[in-house]
Amino acid sequence: MRMSQLLLQTLREAPGEARTPGFQLLLRGGFLRPTSQQGGAGGPTGFAFLPLGALLRQRVEDAVCHLLRSIGGQPVSLPTVRPVEAGSGAPDARDVRFRDRAQREMVLGAGHETVVLAMAVGLIRSYRQLPVLLYEVWQQFRDCGGSAAERAGGLLGAREGRVVDAYGLYRDPDELHEEYGKVRSALSEMLASWNLGAHDVIRAEDDEGRALGHATVYPAADGEEAYARCRACGYAADEAVARVGQEPPPPEALLPMQDIETPNCKTIADLAGFLGIPTSRTAKAVFLVASIAGEGDRFVFAIVRGDTALNEARLKAVLGAESIGPATEAEIRQAGAEPGYGSPVGIEGVTVVVDTLAARSPNLVAGANKPGYHTLNVNVGRDSQASVVADIAAAQEGSPCPCCSSPVVIERGVALAETQQAGDRLSRDLSATYLDSSGCGLPLALGSYRVYVDRTIAALAERCHDGSGLVWPAAVAPYRVHLMTVGKSSPEVNAAAERVYAELADAGVEVLFDDRDERAGVKFNDADLLGAPWRVAVGERGLQSGMVEVKARDRSDVQLVALEQVVSFVAR
Repeated sequence: MRMSQLLLQTLREAPGEARTPGFQLLLRGGFLRPTSQQGGAGGPTGFAFLPLGALLRQRVEDAVCHLLRSIGGQPVSLPTVRPVEAGSGAPDARDVRFRDRAQREMVLGAGHETVVLAMAVGLIRSYRQLPVLLYEVWQQFRDCGGSAAERAGGLLGAREGRVVDAYGLYRDPDELHEEYGKVRSALSEMLASWNLGAHDVIRAEDDEGRALGHATVYPAADGEEAYARCRACGYAADEAVARVGQEPPPPEALLPMQDIETPNCKTIADLAGFLGIPTSRTAKAVFLVASIAGEGDRFVFAIVRGDTALNEARLKAVLGAESIGPATEAEIRQAGAEPGYGSPVGIEGVTVVVDTLAARSPNLVAGANKPGYHTLNVNVGRDSQASVVADIAAAQEGSPCPCCSSPVVIERGVALAETQQAGDRLSRDLSATYLDSSGCGLPLALGSYRVYVDRTIAALAERCHDGSGLVWPAAVAPYRVHLMTVGKSSPEVNAAAERVYAELADAGVEVLFDDRDERAGVKFNDADLLGAPWRVAVGERGLQSGMVEVKARDRSDVQLVALEQVVSFVAR
């Protein structure tokens, strides 16, 4: 491509709303242009990809698709808009719903799991056809509704963007687990090869603690993802599922309960300060109302130790609740407890879920269920009964790592890739089955994999740049070579540059030819800004000895290469 023909406008300065260096360079380099503004702190959330940006996007998509094909993936193209009745199960909160002219309810889906399974009905008949991996590239729109996704700004916070989705269909959970590991590892290694420095974060676990879902998260202070990470051993998990190391406290004799007056001590901090004890010697009661399918609302006592916090997502999973929320003071008193001074001691007919660490900790201080009083030496099992004992404590800054007990940090970021072992629940709902070797019909096990192309571009721009501009990895660079003429224009210089341009193109090397009538400084600055891996400069001085200047974008030295060897040099 000749720059004189390319729709391109480079900028000396980025627009004021561009906050991060990488995003500024994408705008300055003419890769994309804002088209919509939400008015929030994150700046623009809609973008047009200009020719350079579209080519960059295509390179990333091609790299992901090539990887998926190399591990057996096959391409498909699936409908984005479908009738609501085509789906099943709980609706995805990110779906966009609307009515067509015939007033049929339609959905602009955030994913295609149900479509893939509906397609598989009658198509996947035998275990001999499994496993199968299908993939697609499509434009996704998420109804994030002003959520934290937009806080990051730029491409990291855009509501619309390109994604590559893959869906694996498997015989059973064991095959799903094995193949899932292969696909996830391949995607993680690909992103790591681009020097992204992302973290592999656990998103979901089964009852035995086996990871069922992961995200590859790029660190970003304003990102939508909050996760706990151990810098010592590498453990990382979404804040909602992160486990807390729970070393049992030393044993001690169980002392008799004793009520004690604790005026104006409605918080754990106030209570610990008043009694002069660490918060780890207290029990924290959280009063909630859980909505259980087929049962309705249920009042719940959640008990954690005072030096920890409640993980509502874990509690919700333990209860199998559709939703969970705080109880009102009236509901708390109706259950027989006292707001600010409550505990399950002496309370009957309510669901009590106690965190494992709290259940193991002897002689805690808990509420006495009367205003201004707490009870010393409360012990779960002796003084109150737990309906369920489970890990429901939330990871916080400094909490012990569940793997090595080192303190974890809470970080934020943006997911570049997401993978999940969805299992066979949706297959059962849609009757997506196959016949095993004995002729029995079994549900298909589903694995889903996603790479966010535009977010990956944004992360690459943030990671791969210097003070002069972008430094694209060769695997995804829009052009491998930035060719230019420099110095005094002459027929000999122009002819040599045209020769190099033609030879590079014939060799299949992507080349951007700066054939503009501009000063050498302008051309060099634009070459650094746009970030092609190689810069080739043809000038009169070098040609006198049959040489041209070649410079790698990530190095400072310039090499002289014989004119006839340029193609082999940059294509290596």
